Amino acid sequence: MAGIRVTTAPTVEPLGLADVKSYLRVSGSSEDTLLRTMIESVRVFCEEFTGRALITQTITMTLDATNEAHNMLWEGTRTGPYINFYKDFITLAKPELQSVTSIKTFDDADTATTIDSSKYYVDTSRDPGRVTLRTGETWPTALRVGNAIEVVYVVGYGDAASDLPAPLKLGMMQHIAYLYDQRGDMKDYLQTRSMPPAVQNLYMPYRVFDALGGSKLMALG
Repeated sequence: MAGIRVTTAPTVEPLGLADVKSYLRVSGSSEDTLLRTMIESVRVFCEEFTGRALITQTITMTLDATNEAHNMLWEGTRTGPYINFYKDFITLAKPELQSVTSIKTFDDADTATTIDSSKYYVDTSRDPGRVTLRTGETWPTALRVGNAIEVVYVVGYGDAASDLPAPLKLGMMQHIAYLYDQRGDMKDYLQTRSMPPAVQNLYMPYRVFDALGGSKLMALG
């Protein structure tokens, strides 16, 4: 299994307080604290729903082995014994991938070895991105049974709200407006806990699905 954690959080939010207040037509500063909380909460929700990182941040991902990634969908039947095929790449969660800082492996004595960056290629064109071994290179063997590989990398559309796709920014604005309008309202529990359809429609084209490499193959379904 893969473990993913944010080791360097975003230094800014994708939506500014002034822009949100203008969108909500809110004047004064009495609700600034509430709105800042909503901005951060909606950003986190959007990242979790889409599987993406919005603003530049550093991720540390740990893997037990290189062949644990999901296989592509298979149709038809197979003959012969099942054999784990060798993977020469690691898919990196939470695009957009900007760069890879380091790749380390750990043996049973918990000794770390950093893989030289000349031995792999960083593919930022795919969605999600990946690291692929160069020709003739192999992954180290005799690794520990858990968290044997650690990849540290930088993700996000950029350092400012202007770097984000417009639909995501609009979706977050509408999401904040919904939360602001419904704050404290629990009259219809099932309705207030759900995401507004308009917001979901704006988020959905950017959603990343396991094993298919990106949301574009699924968003039409």
